[in-house]
Amino acid sequence: MDFPSGFQAFFADGKDFLKGVRFARPSLFWLSLVPVVLPLLSWFAAWRHRRRVSALGKPATVATLQTEPNPRRFWGIVAMMFAWLCLTVGMAGPRWGIGENQGVAVGRDLVLVLDFSRSMWADDVTGPKPVPRWEAAVAGAKDLIATLRKKGGHRVGIVVFAARPKLIVPLTTDYDHLNMRLEELDARAPPAEIRPTDDAISGTRIGAALAAATEAQDPRFPGYQDIVLLTDADDPADDREWALGTNAARKMGIPVHVIGIGDPARESPLLRTNGELLEATSADGIPTPVQTKLHETTAKAIADDAKGTYYPARQEPISLGNWFRIHIEPNPTKDVEDDRLPQRQDRAAGFLIASAAFFALGWWKRS
Repeated sequence: MDFPSGFQAFFADGKDFLKGVRFARPSLFWLSLVPVVLPLLSWFAAWRHRRRVSALGKPATVATLQTEPNPRRFWGIVAMMFAWLCLTVGMAGPRWGIGENQGVAVGRDLVLVLDFSRSMWADDVTGPKPVPRWEAAVAGAKDLIATLRKKGGHRVGIVVFAARPKLIVPLTTDYDHLNMRLEELDARAPPAEIRPTDDAISGTRIGAALAAATEAQDPRFPGYQDIVLLTDADDPADDREWALGTNAARKMGIPVHVIGIGDPARESPLLRTNGELLEATSADGIPTPVQTKLHETTAKAIADDAKGTYYPARQEPISLGNWFRIHIEPNPTKDVEDDRLPQRQDRAAGFLIASAAFFALGWWKRS
Protein backbone atom coordinates (compact mmCIF):
# COMPACT_ATOMS: atom_id res chain seq x y z
CA MET A 1 0.00 0.00 0.00
CA ASP A 2 1.41 3.39 -1.03
CA PHE A 3 1.18 6.34 1.35
CA PRO A 4 1.59 10.01 0.48
CA SER A 5 5.03 11.39 1.19
CA GLY A 6 3.71 13.30 4.21
CA PHE A 7 2.45 10.09 5.80
CA GLN A 8 5.72 8.33 5.03
CA ALA A 9 7.65 11.06 6.83
CA PHE A 10 5.20 10.85 9.75
CA PHE A 11 5.64 7.08 10.08
CA ALA A 12 9.43 7.38 9.71
CA ASP A 13 9.54 10.00 12.48
CA GLY A 14 7.34 7.82 14.66
CA LYS A 15 9.58 4.81 14.11
CA ASP A 16 12.69 6.83 14.99
CA PHE A 17 10.95 8.15 18.12
CA LEU A 18 10.00 4.66 19.30
CA LYS A 19 13.59 3.50 18.83
CA GLY A 20 14.68 6.17 21.32
CA VAL A 21 12.17 5.16 24.03
CA ARG A 22 13.59 3.12 26.92
CA PHE A 23 11.97 1.67 30.03
CA ALA A 24 13.58 1.46 33.47
CA ARG A 25 11.41 -1.53 34.52
CA PRO A 26 10.25 -3.32 31.33
CA SER A 27 9.45 -6.50 33.31
CA LEU A 28 6.28 -4.79 34.62
CA PHE A 29 4.67 -4.84 31.19
CA TRP A 30 2.98 -8.13 32.03
CA LEU A 31 0.50 -6.02 34.02
CA SER A 32 -0.84 -4.73 30.70
CA LEU A 33 -2.53 -8.13 30.27
CA VAL A 34 -4.96 -7.32 33.07
CA PRO A 35 -7.33 -5.27 30.80
CA VAL A 36 -7.43 -8.29 28.49
CA VAL A 37 -8.33 -10.72 31.25
CA LEU A 38 -10.98 -8.54 32.94
CA PRO A 39 -13.33 -8.39 29.90
CA LEU A 40 -13.17 -12.18 29.67
CA LEU A 41 -14.17 -12.45 33.34
CA SER A 42 -16.91 -9.86 32.75
CA TRP A 43 -18.25 -11.84 29.78
CA PHE A 44 -18.26 -15.01 31.86
CA ALA A 45 -20.15 -13.26 34.67
CA ALA A 46 -22.69 -11.85 32.18
CA TRP A 47 -23.19 -15.32 30.68
CA ARG A 48 -23.91 -16.79 34.11
CA HIS A 49 -26.28 -13.91 34.83
CA ARG A 50 -28.21 -14.58 31.62
CA ARG A 51 -28.55 -18.25 32.56
CA ARG A 52 -29.96 -17.36 35.97
CA VAL A 53 -32.37 -14.84 34.47
CA SER A 54 -33.58 -17.31 31.84
CA ALA A 55 -34.60 -19.67 34.65
CA LEU A 56 -37.20 -17.12 35.83
CA GLY A 57 -39.33 -17.34 32.72
CA LYS A 58 -39.47 -16.48 29.05
CA PRO A 59 -36.64 -14.10 28.04
CA ALA A 60 -39.05 -11.58 26.45
CA THR A 61 -41.18 -11.40 29.59
CA VAL A 62 -38.22 -11.12 31.91
CA ALA A 63 -36.69 -8.38 29.76
CA THR A 64 -39.70 -6.12 30.36
CA LEU A 65 -39.07 -6.33 34.10
CA GLN A 66 -35.43 -5.17 33.87
CA THR A 67 -34.27 -1.60 33.97
CA GLU A 68 -32.74 -0.13 30.84
CA PRO A 69 -28.95 -0.57 30.58
CA ASN A 70 -26.90 2.51 31.41
CA PRO A 71 -24.88 3.54 28.28
CA ARG A 72 -22.48 5.44 30.50
CA ARG A 73 -21.20 2.11 31.90
CA PHE A 74 -19.61 1.22 28.56
CA TRP A 75 -17.53 4.41 28.48
CA GLY A 76 -16.67 3.83 32.11
CA ILE A 77 -15.20 0.44 31.23
CA VAL A 78 -13.22 1.97 28.34
CA ALA A 79 -11.88 4.70 30.64
CA MET A 80 -10.84 2.12 33.23
CA MET A 81 -8.95 0.13 30.58
CA PHE A 82 -7.04 3.23 29.44
CA ALA A 83 -6.37 4.09 33.09
CA TRP A 84 -4.80 0.69 33.69
CA LEU A 85 -2.69 0.83 30.54
CA CYS A 86 -1.37 4.30 31.45
CA LEU A 87 -0.63 3.07 34.96
CA THR A 88 1.32 0.08 33.56
CA VAL A 89 3.40 2.24 31.21
CA GLY A 90 4.07 4.75 33.99
CA MET A 91 5.21 2.03 36.40
CA ALA A 92 7.53 0.65 33.69
CA GLY A 93 9.40 3.97 33.75
CA PRO A 94 9.35 5.36 30.18
CA ARG A 95 12.29 7.58 29.23
CA TRP A 96 13.07 9.55 26.10
CA GLY A 97 14.74 12.81 25.18
CA ILE A 98 17.57 14.40 27.16
CA GLY A 99 16.74 15.46 30.68
CA GLU A 100 18.30 18.03 33.00
CA ASN A 101 19.59 15.39 35.38
CA GLN A 102 23.11 14.12 34.76
CA GLY A 103 24.19 10.54 35.33
CA VAL A 104 27.57 9.61 36.73
CA ALA A 105 30.00 7.96 34.31
CA VAL A 106 31.60 4.97 36.08
CA GLY A 107 33.33 1.78 35.00
CA ARG A 108 35.18 1.33 31.70
CA ASP A 109 34.19 1.90 28.08
CA LEU A 110 34.37 -1.15 25.80
CA VAL A 111 33.82 -1.21 22.05
CA LEU A 112 33.15 -4.71 20.71
CA VAL A 113 34.34 -5.28 17.14
CA LEU A 114 32.64 -8.27 15.48
CA ASP A 115 34.12 -9.82 12.35
CA PHE A 116 31.31 -10.53 9.89
CA SER A 117 33.50 -11.37 6.89
CA ARG A 118 32.74 -14.47 4.87
CA SER A 119 35.34 -16.64 6.62
CA MET A 120 33.27 -16.32 9.82
CA TRP A 121 30.64 -18.57 8.20
CA ALA A 122 32.80 -21.62 8.98
CA ASP A 123 31.01 -23.79 11.53
CA ASP A 124 34.02 -25.18 13.38
CA VAL A 125 33.10 -23.96 16.89
CA THR A 126 32.05 -26.90 19.03
CA GLY A 127 29.29 -27.11 21.61
CA PRO A 128 26.03 -29.08 21.76
CA LYS A 129 26.32 -28.78 17.97
CA PRO A 130 28.83 -27.05 15.69
CA VAL A 131 28.02 -23.38 15.15
CA PRO A 132 29.48 -20.77 12.79
CA ARG A 133 32.23 -18.56 14.11
CA TRP A 134 30.09 -15.42 13.83
CA GLU A 135 27.37 -16.98 15.99
CA ALA A 136 29.98 -17.85 18.60
CA ALA A 137 31.17 -14.23 18.50
CA VAL A 138 27.62 -12.91 19.04
CA ALA A 139 27.04 -15.43 21.84
CA GLY A 140 30.26 -14.27 23.50
CA ALA A 141 29.12 -10.65 23.26
CA LYS A 142 25.80 -11.58 24.89
CA ASP A 143 27.67 -13.37 27.68
CA LEU A 144 29.67 -10.20 28.29
CA ILE A 145 26.49 -8.07 28.37
CA ALA A 146 24.95 -10.44 30.94
CA THR A 147 28.00 -9.99 33.17
CA LEU A 148 28.05 -6.21 32.79
CA ARG A 149 24.32 -6.03 33.61
CA LYS A 150 25.13 -7.44 37.06
CA LYS A 151 28.06 -5.06 37.56
CA GLY A 152 26.52 -1.89 36.11
CA GLY A 153 28.27 1.28 35.00
CA HIS A 154 30.42 -0.07 32.17
CA ARG A 155 29.51 1.35 28.76
CA VAL A 156 29.58 -0.78 25.61
CA GLY A 157 29.55 0.03 21.90
CA ILE A 158 29.38 -2.36 18.94
CA VAL A 159 31.12 -2.20 15.56
CA VAL A 160 30.61 -4.85 12.87
CA PHE A 161 32.81 -5.14 9.82
CA ALA A 162 33.66 -7.05 6.69
CA ALA A 163 35.06 -5.03 3.78
CA ARG A 164 34.06 -1.88 5.69
CA PRO A 165 33.10 -1.14 9.30
CA LYS A 166 29.83 0.16 10.73
CA LEU A 167 29.09 1.45 14.22
CA ILE A 168 25.71 -0.08 15.08
CA VAL A 169 25.56 0.90 18.78
CA PRO A 170 27.40 3.92 20.26
CA LEU A 171 28.67 3.66 23.82
CA THR A 172 25.74 2.99 26.15
CA THR A 173 24.74 1.32 29.41
CA ASP A 174 21.40 0.32 27.88
CA TYR A 175 22.07 -3.41 27.98
CA ASP A 176 18.58 -4.29 26.72
CA HIS A 177 19.24 -2.26 23.58
CA LEU A 178 22.63 -3.92 23.13
CA ASN A 179 21.05 -7.37 23.36
CA MET A 180 18.32 -6.36 20.93
CA ARG A 181 20.86 -5.22 18.33
CA LEU A 182 22.91 -8.38 18.81
CA GLU A 183 19.77 -10.47 18.20
CA GLU A 184 19.26 -8.68 14.88
CA LEU A 185 22.74 -9.49 13.55
CA ASP A 186 23.29 -12.14 10.89
CA ALA A 187 26.66 -12.49 9.15
CA ARG A 188 24.99 -14.19 6.18
CA ALA A 189 22.85 -11.09 5.67
CA PRO A 190 25.12 -8.33 6.99
CA PRO A 191 24.35 -4.60 6.77
CA ALA A 192 24.80 -3.30 3.25
CA GLU A 193 27.32 -0.73 4.48
CA ILE A 194 29.92 -3.40 5.36
CA ARG A 195 29.69 -5.53 2.23
CA PRO A 196 32.49 -5.46 -0.36
CA THR A 197 32.24 -3.04 -3.27
CA ASP A 198 33.62 -3.57 -6.76
CA ASP A 199 36.87 -1.83 -5.83
CA ALA A 200 37.30 -3.61 -2.48
CA ILE A 201 40.80 -4.93 -1.89
CA SER A 202 39.58 -7.51 0.60
CA GLY A 203 36.41 -8.58 2.36
CA THR A 204 38.17 -8.40 5.73
CA ARG A 205 39.44 -4.96 6.71
CA ILE A 206 40.41 -5.30 10.35
CA GLY A 207 42.39 -2.05 10.41
CA ALA A 208 39.43 0.04 9.26
CA ALA A 209 37.25 -1.63 11.90
CA LEU A 210 39.73 -0.90 14.71
CA ALA A 211 40.00 2.72 13.53
CA ALA A 212 36.20 3.02 13.65
CA ALA A 213 36.18 1.54 17.15
CA THR A 214 38.81 4.06 18.23
CA GLU A 215 36.70 6.92 16.88
CA ALA A 216 33.66 5.54 18.74
CA GLN A 217 35.40 5.96 22.10
CA ASP A 218 34.62 8.97 24.28
CA PRO A 219 37.65 11.32 24.21
CA ARG A 220 36.75 12.61 27.69
CA PHE A 221 37.86 9.38 29.36
CA PRO A 222 41.37 8.40 28.23
CA GLY A 223 42.83 5.52 30.17
CA TYR A 224 39.47 3.89 30.87
CA GLN A 225 38.87 2.38 27.43
CA ASP A 226 39.23 -0.98 25.72
CA ILE A 227 38.56 -2.45 22.29
CA VAL A 228 37.61 -6.14 22.06
CA LEU A 229 38.03 -7.71 18.61
CA LEU A 230 36.29 -11.04 17.93
CA THR A 231 37.75 -12.51 14.73
CA ASP A 232 39.44 -15.39 12.96
CA ALA A 233 42.03 -12.89 11.59
CA ASP A 234 41.69 -14.48 8.13
CA ASP A 235 42.35 -11.65 5.65
CA PRO A 236 42.95 -13.01 2.13
CA ALA A 237 44.88 -9.85 1.18
CA ASP A 238 47.46 -10.52 3.91
CA ASP A 239 48.73 -6.94 3.58
CA ARG A 240 48.96 -6.01 7.30
CA GLU A 241 46.14 -3.53 6.82
CA TRP A 242 45.29 -4.21 10.46
CA ALA A 243 48.32 -2.12 11.49
CA LEU A 244 46.44 1.06 10.52
CA GLY A 245 43.90 0.29 13.22
CA THR A 246 46.37 -0.75 15.90
CA ASN A 247 48.39 2.42 15.28
CA ALA A 248 45.26 4.55 15.76
CA ALA A 249 44.35 2.72 18.98
CA ARG A 250 47.89 2.86 20.33
CA LYS A 251 48.09 6.63 19.77
CA MET A 252 44.94 7.02 21.86
CA GLY A 253 46.27 4.67 24.54
CA ILE A 254 43.47 2.14 23.94
CA PRO A 255 44.47 -1.52 24.21
CA VAL A 256 43.01 -3.92 21.65
CA HIS A 257 42.14 -7.35 23.05
CA VAL A 258 41.72 -10.07 20.45
CA ILE A 259 39.44 -13.09 20.80
CA GLY A 260 40.61 -15.74 18.32
CA ILE A 261 37.75 -17.87 16.96
CA GLY A 262 38.09 -21.02 14.85
CA ASP A 263 40.35 -24.01 14.37
CA PRO A 264 43.98 -22.85 14.03
CA ALA A 265 45.25 -26.26 12.89
CA ARG A 266 42.79 -27.36 10.22
CA GLU A 267 41.09 -25.61 7.30
CA SER A 268 37.29 -25.59 7.34
CA PRO A 269 35.17 -25.28 4.19
CA LEU A 270 32.58 -22.53 3.78
CA LEU A 271 29.03 -23.52 2.96
CA ARG A 272 26.28 -21.51 1.35
CA THR A 273 22.90 -21.23 3.07
CA ASN A 274 21.62 -24.13 0.93
CA GLY A 275 24.46 -26.36 2.12
CA GLU A 276 26.54 -26.21 -1.07
CA LEU A 277 30.27 -25.63 -0.92
CA LEU A 278 31.39 -22.08 -1.56
CA GLU A 279 33.88 -22.15 -4.42
CA ALA A 280 36.34 -19.69 -5.91
CA THR A 281 37.82 -19.78 -9.40
CA SER A 282 41.60 -20.07 -9.49
CA ALA A 283 43.87 -18.35 -12.02
CA ASP A 284 43.69 -21.35 -14.33
CA GLY A 285 39.89 -21.32 -14.25
CA ILE A 286 39.41 -24.32 -11.98
CA PRO A 287 36.81 -23.90 -9.20
CA THR A 288 38.14 -24.82 -5.76
CA PRO A 289 36.37 -24.89 -2.39
CA VAL A 290 36.94 -21.84 -0.20
CA GLN A 291 38.54 -22.89 3.08
CA THR A 292 39.55 -20.96 6.16
CA LYS A 293 41.16 -21.35 9.56
CA LEU A 294 42.00 -19.20 12.57
CA HIS A 295 45.17 -17.23 11.75
CA GLU A 296 46.46 -17.19 15.28
CA THR A 297 49.82 -15.59 14.44
CA THR A 298 48.02 -12.55 12.99
CA ALA A 299 45.57 -12.38 15.92
CA LYS A 300 48.44 -12.39 18.43
CA ALA A 301 50.32 -9.75 16.41
CA ILE A 302 47.29 -7.44 16.50
CA ALA A 303 46.98 -7.77 20.28
CA ASP A 304 50.72 -7.28 20.84
CA ASP A 305 50.89 -4.24 18.55
CA ALA A 306 47.99 -2.54 20.37
CA LYS A 307 49.20 -3.43 23.89
CA GLY A 308 46.27 -5.76 24.47
CA THR A 309 45.79 -9.41 25.39
CA TYR A 310 45.03 -12.43 23.24
CA TYR A 311 42.32 -14.90 24.25
CA PRO A 312 42.48 -18.16 22.22
CA ALA A 313 38.82 -19.15 22.32
CA ARG A 314 39.44 -21.29 19.23
CA GLN A 315 36.71 -23.92 18.97
CA GLU A 316 35.25 -23.50 22.43
CA PRO A 317 32.14 -21.44 23.34
CA ILE A 318 33.32 -17.97 24.34
CA SER A 319 32.94 -17.09 28.01
CA LEU A 320 33.59 -13.39 27.48
CA GLY A 321 32.03 -12.41 30.79
CA ASN A 322 34.52 -14.50 32.76
CA TRP A 323 37.36 -13.16 30.59
CA PHE A 324 36.21 -9.60 31.39
CA ARG A 325 36.28 -10.27 35.14
CA ILE A 326 39.87 -11.52 34.90
CA HIS A 327 41.47 -9.17 32.36
CA ILE A 328 39.44 -5.93 32.27
CA GLU A 329 37.61 -5.45 35.55
CA PRO A 330 40.77 -5.15 37.71
CA ASN A 331 41.90 -2.15 35.62
CA PRO A 332 41.20 1.45 36.78
CA THR A 333 37.62 2.66 36.34
CA LYS A 334 36.04 6.09 36.08
CA ASP A 335 35.14 7.57 39.46
CA VAL A 336 32.11 9.62 40.48
CA GLU A 337 34.28 12.73 40.20
CA ASP A 338 34.59 12.20 36.46
CA ASP A 339 32.51 14.12 33.95
CA ARG A 340 28.80 13.43 34.01
CA LEU A 341 26.70 12.13 31.15
CA PRO A 342 23.27 13.28 29.94
CA GLN A 343 20.42 10.93 30.79
CA ARG A 344 17.06 10.29 29.13
CA GLN A 345 14.18 12.28 30.60
CA ASP A 346 11.89 10.30 32.91
CA ARG A 347 8.34 10.57 31.50
CA ALA A 348 6.54 8.37 34.04
CA ALA A 349 4.74 11.28 35.75
CA GLY A 350 2.69 12.14 32.65
CA PHE A 351 1.40 8.58 32.32
CA LEU A 352 0.58 8.36 36.04
CA ILE A 353 -1.38 11.64 35.88
CA ALA A 354 -3.26 10.40 32.80
CA SER A 355 -4.00 7.15 34.64
CA ALA A 356 -5.50 9.04 37.59
CA ALA A 357 -7.63 11.14 35.22
CA PHE A 358 -8.94 8.05 33.41
CA PHE A 359 -9.70 6.33 36.73
CA ALA A 360 -11.71 9.37 37.85
CA LEU A 361 -13.56 9.47 34.50
CA GLY A 362 -14.31 5.77 34.70
CA TRP A 363 -15.64 6.04 38.26
CA TRP A 364 -17.89 8.97 37.23
CA LYS A 365 -19.23 7.22 34.14
CA ARG A 366 -19.98 4.00 35.99
CA SER A 367 -21.60 5.68 39.00
